Amino acid sequence: MTDFDEEDALERTAGDRGILAEVIRFTLEDVPEILKGLDSSLNDKRWQDTAKLAHKLKGTAGAAGASRLFLTALDLELAARDEDTDSGRYKSSLSDAFDSFRSHPGVRRLSSLDAGGDA
Repeated sequence: MTDFDEEDALERTAGDRGILAEVIRFTLEDVPEILKGLDSSLNDKRWQDTAKLAHKLKGTAGAAGASRLFLTALDLELAARDEDTDSGRYKSSLSDAFDSFRSHPGVRRLSSLDAGGDA
């Protein structure tokens, strides 16, 4: 499992690096808020909210090629739907996966591109 699957992400954007750069920038901006919401919903054992936020995170991560984050969000979504009382164990895994994604050299390179795909 990789932190960033650039090939998969490029397939999702029909090979357009400019679009992928925008998707990555959106992901880098959006995920911290999703993680905050997940922290709150997990603390309060609001399983339906947790499942919805994990689903949103899964889609965001998948579009950006954040493979490990995607799979961890999928696991959390399924656990929350089952009202797994041990779902809190995913908090650090999600944070670690996001940190690894955003520090990946490919993500840093692509997030610095302009909309036309140029650095």
